[in-house]
Amino acid sequence: MTAKSIKGNSPDEIQSALNQALAEGYKPTLAVVYLTQVEYIDKITRILDAESITIFGASTSHKFSEEGIEPEGIVVLLMDLKPETFIIQLKNYNVTSVYESCCEVGAAGNTAFNHPAFIISTVDISIPPEAVIKGILNKAGMNVTIIGGGAGDTTNYTGTVFTNYSKTNSGIIALILDEDKIDVKGMAVSGWKPVGTAKKITKSEGNWVYTIDHEPAMQVIKKFLGTEMLRGDKSDGLDSFPLQFQRGSGKPIMNPIIVWNQENNAVMLGAPVEEGSMFRFSLPPDLEVIDTVIESTKTIKENEMPDADAMLVFSCVGRLSSLGPMVNTEISGLAATWNKPMAGFFSLGEYGKLDDTRPEFHGTTVSWVALKEL
Repeated sequence: MTAKSIKGNSPDEIQSALNQALAEGYKPTLAVVYLTQVEYIDKITRILDAESITIFGASTSHKFSEEGIEPEGIVVLLMDLKPETFIIQLKNYNVTSVYESCCEVGAAGNTAFNHPAFIISTVDISIPPEAVIKGILNKAGMNVTIIGGGAGDTTNYTGTVFTNYSKTNSGIIALILDEDKIDVKGMAVSGWKPVGTAKKITKSEGNWVYTIDHEPAMQVIKKFLGTEMLRGDKSDGLDSFPLQFQRGSGKPIMNPIIVWNQENNAVMLGAPVEEGSMFRFSLPPDLEVIDTVIESTKTIKENEMPDADAMLVFSCVGRLSSLGPMVNTEISGLAATWNKPMAGFFSLGEYGKLDDTRPEFHGTTVSWVALKEL
């Protein structure tokens, strides 16, 4: 497989870049499209559809390629995969429930391929992400690969996922690959180091946490971070201190603080949390956080995938604010591992495996995937 990344600030610029690629005899079959301005979606889909290119698309605040971050405009990763090695599924949660929609995605992959792998983007921050994972695994098998990220902007947490003929602002899009024909390697990595003793969620509902160790949640957060960190009603700067929730074994799941309610001292996290869950706070990020992420790709390259054709990256938008200019080092380091075309965006939560367990939903992580046609 040959992959090429193109970018532009408008559909016309994408048309020009695509024409240049096609003039060289290149015949892509698949385009992964990330854009900021949703009003461009219809024009972009017409441009790509005219060349019989299947689309996996999502809107996002910031996106990037191997050449760096693109705050505005459009990034497209083109691939000339054999059409029989992949399918696209887009499901609207307004038609069926989240779980049922994702069961349909899992069933489609299981029908199409003996060993399907799922690269997904979801949109609608209010949906239960665990239902996404459970739905796909229920129909496709507990051992399948699921990697992806939540689409949408950080202003009002809305966005759009789209393919050639359909789009939705509340649903899931899935690129389903035949792992018998395409090697798919990837994982979710955080790098944040824990600090302090474990604490217990004693009252919660969905994403909202009301008490920690039977104390008002906001008061416990203040004790650790200091009153000066809690300015306004959103987590400006708090992405640097995600909560690390313990699992039965293995690495912890990261869950960032999003907003809080000063009237009842509750805090809202990036994903639902159950009462009784145990967590630790995180130290502020340093260069070791970035090194951990980049090292995860180098380890896979050395031990499992010496060469790759393309790479997709879903990096939590919290890393953009937490790491500041250092996030450019992380992106360039990921791209340098295989030195092949790459596309990614800063996501509202990530899907992937932390280790050898099943896929899960995370925050403040990087969920990356490398592809190699066999």
